[in-house]
Amino acid sequence: MDSYLVCYDISDPKRLRKVARCCEDYGYRKQFSVFLVRVSATDFVRLRTRLYDIINLDVDQVLFLPVTDGCLRQMATLGRPTDAYDKNDVVMVL
Repeated sequence: MDSYLVCYDISDPKRLRKVARCCEDYGYRKQFSVFLVRVSATDFVRLRTRLYDIINLDVDQVLFLPVTDGCLRQMATLGRPTDAYDKNDVVMVL
């Protein structure tokens, strides 16, 4: 399983909701437009394909930032607490 931060900037509220729901199927919301996803290579392709079909390529943007387990263990926050990273977390996609 690989870990990614999925960050997005979507200009239309309807597409924004669709992108958020898609990301919820694969990971955990960390901030309003940031998700942590742990996926297999196959599921990563599925996630990218679903998002590609949702967004407007001319005005929207989705970033996929690979994150190592070491980086996740060192994650720190200021302000509102975040859930601790657990390498045993598994995301089920049906």
